[in-house]
Amino acid sequence: MFKGKYFWGALVIIAMWVAVLVIGVVGEGEFMVDAPGGEVRIPVVWGVALFALIGSVVVASVAFRDATAAEPKKDEKAIPPAEG
Repeated sequence: MFKGKYFWGALVIIAMWVAVLVIGVVGEGEFMVDAPGGEVRIPVVWGVALFALIGSVVVASVAFRDATAAEPKKDEKAIPPAEG
């Protein structure tokens, strides 16, 4: 059965990672951090990827919350535990 919540959740996660890909390919920005040994340059895409990872976990936990909850069907009988 089609569930819109699954569709939109997956679409949002895909959009976040496509944004990371686009920024990684065409982005030219860098963070510059002063360190005792000199400057450290960190590409902007690392920050965007970190937030995309956090966003993916949050969106997946909300959108797919009931997808993993496997409830036994009403017609099925529970298997008794093994004796021994």
